[in-house]
Amino acid sequence: MTDGKPEPAPIEKVTAAMDEFMATILRHLRTGQSNPLEELGLEKAKEELQHWRPDIPGAGSEPRQT
Repeated sequence: MTDGKPEPAPIEKVTAAMDEFMATILRHLRTGQSNPLEELGLEKAKEELQHWRPDIPGAGSEPRQT
């Protein structure tokens, strides 16, 4: 940073990001408006996960055979 302030510690960055994420999710749950994944830029990730197939046999959500 060029303003003379030290760079925040990594844990502080993660905490701030998680606070913002949780605030967004909770606001959407409380108001019931729009899609929180869309606001967070995760809509594409949601779509990709719906079509995801495991690369390793047995690593997916298929029931185990005993």
